[in-house]
Amino acid sequence: MSLTGSRQLRFIAFLCAFALAGCGGGGHSTGGDGYATFMWSIYDIEDANYAVPLACAEVGASTVVVTLTSSAGSYPQDPVSCAAMQMSTANVPAGSYTVGFDLYGDPGIYGNSTTLLDSFDAQGTFHVLAGANDFRSQFAPFIVQTYVVTWAFNSGSALSICALAGGVEVDFAFTAGASTVLRPALPCTSGSGYSYAIPLGVVPTQWSLYLVNSQGMYVQTLGGPSPALSSTTNVHLPTQYFVY
Repeated sequence: MSLTGSRQLRFIAFLCAFALAGCGGGGHSTGGDGYATFMWSIYDIEDANYAVPLACAEVGASTVVVTLTSSAGSYPQDPVSCAAMQMSTANVPAGSYTVGFDLYGDPGIYGNSTTLLDSFDAQGTFHVLAGANDFRSQFAPFIVQTYVVTWAFNSGSALSICALAGGVEVDFAFTAGASTVLRPALPCTSGSGYSYAIPLGVVPTQWSLYLVNSQGMYVQTLGGPSPALSSTTNVHLPTQYFVY
């Protein structure tokens, strides 16, 4: 997916800020092999200024795959830990490349290792010379979308009720309910929170909010069909009220 995709409203020509990357135009080669080093960060879809980077664990991300493509072929790199926030490729023939970035969800959360949370192709051309090529002068911005929920209680003090309750869990289901993504309990007293990232190209069918006690047992459950996804914002659910 290119930077101009409907969900990827990131800065359009961020590649031009790479000090060692040529923006467009023809390539050149000095012969031999070279390798490239990249870095990335993750941002909420509503963080238009890329002000607050998110940790991989916050969004449910596990690995990143970088793919270099030239006229001679494609060179997908082995998956690396998202939390590393950077990687160096294996040696590739010196030349001009386009570069793709894929962010995958944690198999323990999404049930498989192939769930894409974000994917894009950087615009422009990377000129890889023989030897080391450092492209970390600017980052690749992954963008994620989530459910944002708020909750309250229809009677009583949240502080006193939450002293008895363990927390609030948020989940959503997709593929006709066959896959469920559950975020562990959020602090009950916070009154708000968000889900793990909604996978790219997936339309969830159901959301749920659970009040759990200190033993992790469900006390109350709220939920409903998922609203339509926007291309520019998170899914903001109306305030949910637990009966207490």
